[in-house]
Amino acid sequence: MRRRNKNRLGKVIFVTLFLILLWIFGFYLYTTYKNIEIKEGNYTAERQQYTLSEQTVENEEENSKKVADVIEETTQKVVGISKLKNAGSSIFSNAEESSLGLGTGFIVTSDGYIVSNEHVTGAKYSKCYITLESGNTYEGTVSWSDSDLDLSIVKINAKNLPYMNLGDSSKIRVGETVYAIRKSNRV
Repeated sequence: MRRRNKNRLGKVIFVTLFLILLWIFGFYLYTTYKNIEIKEGNYTAERQQYTLSEQTVENEEENSKKVADVIEETTQKVVGISKLKNAGSSIFSNAEESSLGLGTGFIVTSDGYIVSNEHVTGAKYSKCYITLESGNTYEGTVSWSDSDLDLSIVKINAKNLPYMNLGDSSKIRVGETVYAIRKSNRV
């Protein structure tokens, strides 16, 4: 019986202490938050920006239009290149007689110089076919190429072409947005 009373007394003390702690915690919350005033209709959401310009829907739409304008202007200066690649002239060759090589390049002068990859255009003095954004096709001649750099310069006989303004690579910063533009070839 004593043991029962002792267990009962322990439970009562535990429950009492728990309720006292709960009351103290509740009183603390009440005194902490009782002086907060909430006025209806006076809510404003503020967001701090750490960018140079404020980011709004209007600014994003304007930036998107600027990007679209630049891409549209740039695509006029990107060309499609097709080349019949020589697969060998030996009668013992198992390779097909020729295979079609496709790629892109970009115009760098108004009088028809185009930069591309050597694996697309072929080696110096080889011929390839250039298709402009307008759909006009020209026969081009590779005037310079370097297989180690995989670069080539092709010349077509055309005048007043829109051309790329090449930038200064020392002004490029990590994190800048880059867009890749690919020309679909119309062969």
